[in-house]
Amino acid sequence: MTALMGSDDLMRQAGATWCDQHKRWECTKKSKRSQQRCHAFAVRGTATCYTHAGVSTSVAKAKGEALSAWRAVPGRQDVSPSEAVLAMLQMSWARVGLYASLLEQQVADAQGGGGHGLGDDPELGPGAGLIGHTRSGVKDIGIFATGEALRGLTLLEEKERDRCVRFAKTAHDMGIADREIRLAEQQGALIAGAISRILDALELTAAQRALVPTVVPGVLLEIAGEAGRS
Repeated sequence: MTALMGSDDLMRQAGATWCDQHKRWECTKKSKRSQQRCHAFAVRGTATCYTHAGVSTSVAKAKGEALSAWRAVPGRQDVSPSEAVLAMLQMSWARVGLYASLLEQQVADAQGGGGHGLGDDPELGPGAGLIGHTRSGVKDIGIFATGEALRGLTLLEEKERDRCVRFAKTAHDMGIADREIRLAEQQGALIAGAISRILDALELTAAQRALVPTVVPGVLLEIAGEAGRS
């Protein structure tokens, strides 16, 4: 799994300017009013601030996020914004599909017992796969429930759905053809389906499945990076 580069290396690769005065990475464009270099913060992963990015704030932020991810893949430092956004869309679509299948299995295990330890809280009933108790402890009383909270996989799947929609919108706003957007989504769905089938065939334990959301994203990043080179 590829390690993400540090913030300074990332901004240096992006071409941003380091300002000794403000001790930060700044925009490389010139101010129209003063004709001096702009001293605003550079968007992470790019060499310009939001004002000089030439696109909406949401698009600039998404492009920066996509470029940041792909500069961490060996040989992909020169990736274009459109390539990066499409690759991020493909990866995010794959994650959504994978997390959704894992969440479905988690709910099924909780409702049916399944021996995976999720269905051992009778107070939660069928919702145990989505919601877990927060707990506290007192010496004289012991451990007791203090409230309820969404389980980690539930939050992960929700955030990835939002990210996927954001990158699809970003791709559209950048003028990327609908055909290319659909192709990235289809490729992501195929990858997610293949990974899900592999996991099902391996019959992983609950502890092993819990590692999937940690391990898989890095692999998907490398896969998408390789796909962008082909």
